[in-house]
Amino acid sequence: MIRTWLRILPLLLLIGSCILLLEGLPILTEPVIEGIGLPFGTLIAWVGITMFPLSILMGIRFIRQPTSQVYRFYKRVFFVFTLLGVAWGGISYLLSGNWTYTFSDDETFRGSERAFNIFLIYTAVVISITLLTFVIFGLHHFIINQKRKR
Repeated sequence: MIRTWLRILPLLLLIGSCILLLEGLPILTEPVIEGIGLPFGTLIAWVGITMFPLSILMGIRFIRQPTSQVYRFYKRVFFVFTLLGVAWGGISYLLSGNWTYTFSDDETFRGSERAFNIFLIYTAVVISITLLTFVIFGLHHFIINQKRKR
């Protein structure tokens, strides 16, 4: 029972964070921790970005318990992107200099337009490569199953 919940929890957190972010509720701008100015929206986005690859890693048996080298490769990829998701919040803070991830035309690198571009690229890579790998895995798994049926 606990194992099942541990497999389902990342997916539930991912769905919940997507719903909250898409709703655009005013609470997203409220600080979770007043002293450092960490807004709920940042925390929820961080959870979502981390849970996306983790939900695939934990939720798909062929990735969670790989039976071949190819599935071990997928497991490693999703594990790495889970770690990149965990690091996303800290790296984004280092790039922006604040927990709201706002950037300006600072002359220093931190908080600058160049840092903003790196922030966007990092965020896009973590999300899009996870999605692309998931699609490739799905196609690969489908093709393997079709060959086995013949």
